[in-house]
Amino acid sequence: MQQTANLKKVLGLPDVMGIAIGQIIGAGVMSLTGIGIQMTGSGITPAFVISSILTLVTMFPIAILSSAIPTTGGMYQYTSRLLSPKIGVFWLLLFLLLQITLALYALSFAQYLESIYPGVPIKWVALTLMTILFIVNIIGVKSASYIGNLMVVVLIVALSCFIIYGLPHTNVAVFNSHDMFPDGFTGFFTAVGLVSFATGGAQVVAELGGEMKRPHRDIPIVIVVATIFVGLLYAFIASIAVGVLPISEVAGQPLTSVAQTVLPRPIFIFFIVGGAMFALATTLNSTLTWVTKSLLVAIQDGYLPSQLGAVNKRFGTPHWLLILFYIIGAFPIITGMSLTVVAQLGTGISLLVFAFPALAVLRLPKRYPEAYQRSPLKVPYPLLVSISVLAIGLLLYQSYLLISDLQLVYIIGTLVYIILAAGIAYLSRTPQNYEIASPALLATKQSPEG
Repeated sequence: MQQTANLKKVLGLPDVMGIAIGQIIGAGVMSLTGIGIQMTGSGITPAFVISSILTLVTMFPIAILSSAIPTTGGMYQYTSRLLSPKIGVFWLLLFLLLQITLALYALSFAQYLESIYPGVPIKWVALTLMTILFIVNIIGVKSASYIGNLMVVVLIVALSCFIIYGLPHTNVAVFNSHDMFPDGFTGFFTAVGLVSFATGGAQVVAELGGEMKRPHRDIPIVIVVATIFVGLLYAFIASIAVGVLPISEVAGQPLTSVAQTVLPRPIFIFFIVGGAMFALATTLNSTLTWVTKSLLVAIQDGYLPSQLGAVNKRFGTPHWLLILFYIIGAFPIITGMSLTVVAQLGTGISLLVFAFPALAVLRLPKRYPEAYQRSPLKVPYPLLVSISVLAIGLLLYQSYLLISDLQLVYIIGTLVYIILAAGIAYLSRTPQNYEIASPALLATKQSPEG
């Protein structure tokens, strides 16, 4: 376990809360609000509220796992150790595919910059942002957390300006059954699934358990508080986005036109830079902070070359893996993939990815009973089963709605990738040591009860 052992335990509650909020507030509210309006009109406001509630349900299994056995690369370890090694490999390959969403943050950032400086080269701006944040994360997780937290503070102030200036201009008459559900239940729930990409994200702190000072306490707190806070913030923003201008003018569009209508020019520029652009930058920064952790563990399991997982001795960061994800994020930018395709495909795959830990939690009480008994989120087993089944059902249904709504070529490509991933996983070997690497397990073995 050399690679993960070299990671530094430097993250406290404020650091992780900033990472979680920075991860949640990003491409979702800035880029997907307009797409959600296109699907369900003014139903976008309750869509955000319901999505936040459902997100907490789907994240609860991960919160239980990470509070009982916090570890680095938690979602991969929980899937591979509690389900099976081959399922863990399959999960990892799906996880790699969903990282095309790195491009979503960078491209959306560039598009908002264009609203201030028309004619800027979108691709080059997106690649420049990715390069800067790549370097920040190479320097170290603490520096990335510090810079991310500063951006989060500015971000919240900017979004608050949008709400304060926008509420007086909002026409509440648009919140009627006709305008809220123009395409019925299917359109509304597809929008709920889409904006789950916006309300989700706090669960990624489970990947950072090995770098946190008090992961047992902090991970559940961060998941619940960050999701509720951002969900309420989004509901206000969505109400303004759909209630100021005619729905036909904002459907499928970013928040730029509404912001220009309600904000004075100086505040508008601050909103674009400190709100829209910082939201996207903080999400990209947070993703680069946690995205390498599961691959580090997979390298220790022997599935990838050990050199790929080398951790920089000076900064304590996995530089080669960061380069890998930099390339994955740059690919859709260079090839010119549609933002809508990247958003729907990435979100659909991410919902599948989160379904595996939701199933794995059912094995926790039997496989690691002492750790589960010590968990601050321990619940009776029948309730645990109910939560798991509900979470998996929601995740799979929302994933189906998003992926099935893609063009046929992308649906076929996704299915081919999933089939190939399943084949590779089936042919993979099983490592000899397959225990979850967590100080919590060591503590239970050393205690009188263990």
